[in-house]
Parts: sequence; structure tokens; C-alpha cells
Amino acid sequence: MPKRNQPRTLKEPPATTPAPIHPAAAAGAPAHESPWSAALCSRRLHAIAVPGLLAITAGLAIASLVGDSVTFDETSHLPAGMSYLQTGDFRLAPDHPPLAKIWAALPLLLVDHRWPAPDDSSWQLARHYDFGKQWLFKLNHPDRLIVPARLMMVLLLLATCLTIYALARTLFGPPAALLALLLAAFSPTLLAHGRLVTTDMPVALAAALVLLTFARLLQRMDWPRLLAAAGAVAVLTLVKFSWPVVLIGPGVMIVLALARNAPLESSLLHHAPRGAAEVHLLRTRRARAGGIALACLFMVAATWAAIWTCYGWRFEMIPSPPSAASPLIAEDNAAMAKSRRADWRTMLHEPGGALKRARLTLSEWVRFHRLLPEAYLYGFNSAMRSTEARDTYFMGQHSIVGRPAYFPLAFAIKTPIATILLVAAGILAVICKPELRRRDPVLLCGLAAFGAAYTAAALTSKINIGHRHLLPLYPLLFVLGGAAVAWLSRPRLRWAIPAACVWLCGATLWIHPHYLAYFNELIGGPADGHKYLLDSNIDWGQDLKRLAQYAQQHADQPLKLAYFGTADPAAYGIECTALPSLRQLDAAPAELTGGMYACSVNQLFGLSLPEARDETWADPQVQRRYRELVAAAAAPPPAESPEALQEWQGMREEYDSARRWRLLNQLQHRRPDDRVGYSLFIYNLTQSQIDQLTQP
Repeated sequence: MPKRNQPRTLKEPPATTPAPIHPAAAAGAPAHESPWSAALCSRRLHAIAVPGLLAITAGLAIASLVGDSVTFDETSHLPAGMSYLQTGDFRLAPDHPPLAKIWAALPLLLVDHRWPAPDDSSWQLARHYDFGKQWLFKLNHPDRLIVPARLMMVLLLLATCLTIYALARTLFGPPAALLALLLAAFSPTLLAHGRLVTTDMPVALAAALVLLTFARLLQRMDWPRLLAAAGAVAVLTLVKFSWPVVLIGPGVMIVLALARNAPLESSLLHHAPRGAAEVHLLRTRRARAGGIALACLFMVAATWAAIWTCYGWRFEMIPSPPSAASPLIAEDNAAMAKSRRADWRTMLHEPGGALKRARLTLSEWVRFHRLLPEAYLYGFNSAMRSTEARDTYFMGQHSIVGRPAYFPLAFAIKTPIATILLVAAGILAVICKPELRRRDPVLLCGLAAFGAAYTAAALTSKINIGHRHLLPLYPLLFVLGGAAVAWLSRPRLRWAIPAACVWLCGATLWIHPHYLAYFNELIGGPADGHKYLLDSNIDWGQDLKRLAQYAQQHADQPLKLAYFGTADPAAYGIECTALPSLRQLDAAPAELTGGMYACSVNQLFGLSLPEARDETWADPQVQRRYRELVAAAAAPPPAESPEALQEWQGMREEYDSARRWRLLNQLQHRRPDDRVGYSLFIYNLTQSQIDQLTQP
């Protein structure tokens, strides 16, 4: 009798007469399924459909990305990634890990461009948006830099689609994989964020890869699978600091693998000759636990090494300048390092609950012993700090705290109705059809655990700034939606699945290229989206290039712009004067005279600046002060004393500013005369209309 945990040779079974095999079962579908399922299992079909769907996705993404101006976070992420490559300095935007930013910036090493001088004030003070504006718009043309970087993100979009296909095929078979891939390929959400230089698509891809590779590792522990799982975890920790919640899924998978009374194949510590059928079976729970623990330790070590490698194996966030650098640059680097250390001490002494105190204490211990790079620890805690309060807009109401209904509503109105129906049908199929749960129950439970944990985190989050934060859930939803093919065996439902797919494709092609502003038919489409959600849900500053074309077609009217974004309108050839904008435009303040007024919806509805909000202007003190300013502006300049004249001039300047905000506030309630994309409202106003709108 062989000893426990010793290699066992898998012998060939005795020869018997093979039973007849149903054609559908031979192709990978259960024998009781319909001819539809058999057809969807065809290898030839998959060999054509999979590359075809990926090509369509790439085409839609590329055709839309060239028409969008640089969006809000891209002005930070891409310059930061380029700075890591060029200088090895991690001072810019440390609140996100560097890997996704470096990935996007890689092709720019081959692009001729001008880089800001080392003594640039925005670099010295680590003002990443100002630095990005200088590099992207002042020294270079933005399209020359942003388009190659976005193409790198499209590659991640395609990798995400393939991962979704692999997950669905593993769980539910080839027909489900094809439907899941179609849901991903025509997803407005993936198309919106899978072509932008942000961390949203990379973390969705990394989370899906972690779940897939862990499931494969728990089926058979060998070196290729272990390296794949370790690589996925390492990438996850280097693209988003919210990675701990993703590991709940693999944790549940490990518990289930240990609880099952089934041996685990392993060849990690046992070498079998090539071509041999010999395997090593971990039969007891203790043996399986030991094998999995060793694999996890390897992954921790690989992740630790990957983090240090990504940061250049240097502890300090701000490197010492080259010996040839000027003393001024050395002083600036030392001052920035001192500023970061002071900020670190401030974080350590901030009030908070027991969990926050434990996190900060552990981070300081790790930092003191230099177990991880300083930039990684600083960025992790900065990211946690930024989750404590942010301006948010929800169905016309502003607040700085999260609302549990925010993400459910965002999902309900920013996901195609056809997708929602297919996902619901897939979940129902998994519940009602036991055979769908038997293919890989460990992976299925891991996906469910991750989905539940991430959903709970979203519902309790204080950061309600965009539906994009649900992106890691979409691969899971598409995989479950693929299970809806099980209903093809029902005659009454046979045509419902193709009809839903046609509906989805039509909705996605209809919104092209405005994927960021997609809203479904439940609220009447994107035209009314601003009544429910703002921020990156509809307006991320993406329509400046379209505004430039619109302004050329209406060159007879002076353009006055209130812009929410970090791009520079002048870089796209827009000549305008400036209305109140989130960031100061390089343009003269607009005179409130007749002309064409272009207003970003975020700015119009006071997303980040309360001066345009209805509740501000409903305040009796604000109303009283505005009446005083109107009266002072109408009065002639006083001649009694220089002090009185100076006071009058100050009130006049305050009045001019307040009048611009008053105009934006009143334009909220006026139907726009036209729109550029879905993020810019156009108003053609006469002087009498402006005077009426700006009355107290």
C-alpha cells in the first residue's frame, strides 16, 4: 500500500465499449441542452467570434478615444507615470500605485516631446495637475501624448474581455463564455473607461485575473499556475490601493478548498519526468493546508519583490539629485522630502477609530523598518485619507458623505437594460440549475464572495464620485450573465436571449462615441442624466475638442466658457473668455454681455463649488449681501475720500464675481439652446436676458 502524500501513478482504465456520445456533450455542452447550445459550442464559431468581438471592441474604443479631449484624471496620471520613468522620482500623485501609470507612459519613451525644467515650480511643489497642464498643453500638443497612452489602455480592455471569456468558460461552458464576451465587448462602461489613462480598468482586470488564477491553482498546484497567481496578485497591489477587498474572494476559495474532502494535485515540490502521468496528491487536510500555505508565502514574497522593483528598489520617495545638479534643485528635493515627512507625521496623529489607528500604527512600523518603499506607504495612507469626505451629487442634492443608494442607482441607470436582464436571467439560472454550480463550485463561491465584499464596501463608502468605481464588479456580472444561455432550452425564452443581445448592441452603437455619458432608457437616456448623477458619470471634461469644432461653426458669436476639467481649452484652439471654472483658465474674465455661453454641467450645478447651488442662493444672508452689491454697483463712485472709493471698488469686484455665479445658478433652470456632447450646455443669451437672470 502506498504511503500517504506519496506520488501515485494514474493507471489507464480497462478497455470497455464506449457509450454513444451526444454531439452537444462532445463539444462541451450537456446532452440535454438545445441545438442552440450545441451550435454555440462549435470550435469554428469560437475561433471566428472571439477575435471578431475583440476587434469590434478595439474599433469602438479607438474610434471614440481620438475624439475625447484629455479627461480630468488623465492630466495627473499620465504625467506622473512619465515622471517615474524619466526621473525615478515618485513625488507626483502618490495616492495611486505606479504600475498602471507607467504602463500607459511606456510608448511615450519613443515619442519626441518637451519635458518641464527641473526648477519648474509645479514640479518642485508636486502639484501634479499643474505639472500635467504644463507638460501636456503648454510644452506639447496633447493628442501627441495622450493617444499612444490610451492605446495602451485599450490593450488592457481587450485583456479584460478575454479574462471574462475564460472565467465564464471555466464556470459555465463555451456557450456562456461567448455570451459573457459579447456583454463585455458591447459594454458602455468598459468602453468608457477602458480607453482612458486611469486606474479603473487596470484594477478590474487585475481583480478578475486574481480570481481566475487562484481557482486554477487550487485545481492543480504547479509552477506555471503558481507564477500566474503570484503575478496577478502583484499586479493588483500595484494598480490600486483598494486591493485588500479583492483578496476576500481568494480567501474564501482557499477555505472551501480545504473544507472539501478531495485530494489536491501538486507538483511544486515533486519533479515528474516529462510526459509521465505521475502526480503528487495531497490527501489530508493538513497536507493541503501546508501546500496552500507555502504557495501563499511564495505569492507574498513575489508581491513584495514586485513592489520594490516597481519603485526601483529605493526606499526614499524623493531621490537625491545627480551630483551635476544645481544646489537649488538639491534644496528643492530636500524641501519636498521634508514636506512629505511632515505630512506623514500629520497623518499619524489624525483622529480616527480603532481600525484607522491600527492601520497607521502598522504603516509606521513598516516604514520604520523599511520593509516597503516610502512612496508606497505614503500613497496607501493618502488614498485611505481621501476616502473620508468628498463632494458628491445625488439626484439634485449635494453632500460630503456617502449615500447607500448612490451605487445601486448608478448601476441601475448607467448599465444597459439588456445587460441587467441577462445578468438577472443568468443568476436565476445558476440558482435553478444545479448542473451550472457543479463545474467549479470553488471559483463560483470565490466570485460570489468577492462580489458581496465589494458591494458592501461600495454601499458603505463615503466616496460617491462615479459609477466607474463599480468597474471591478462588471467582469463578475458579465460572467453570471453568460449563464443565461441555459434558458435557450426553453422554447418560450429561446428568442429572448438573442433579442436582448441585439438590444444591447444597438444601445452601445447609438451612444458612440459618448460612452462616459451613457444612461439607459429608464431615465430617458443621457439627455437627462445630469438630473441624477454628475462628476465622471457624465462630465469629465471630455468634450473640449467637440467644443472647438462647434465654436468654429459659430465664429460670429463670442464664446464664454465655464469649464469643469483639467485640460487647457487654448490647446485645442478654443478662443474664449472665462466664466467661473473649477480651475482657473488662461483667459480673461468674461464680461456678461450677449453671446454664446458654454457651461460644463458639473460647473453649472455646482458639483465642487457651492457658489452656483440653489441652497447657497436660498440663504437669506447671501440674498441680502447680493442686494447690497447690486445697489453699490449701481451707485456712482464716491468722491468723499480714497478709502470710500477703495471700498466701492472692492464691492464692485465682489459684485462682478457674484453676478457670474448668479448667472450660472439661474442657467440651471433654463433649457439649453444646444449641447456639445452631453457635458457642455450651450446658451445663446442677449443682454436683456442676462440682466433678467442676474437680478437679486
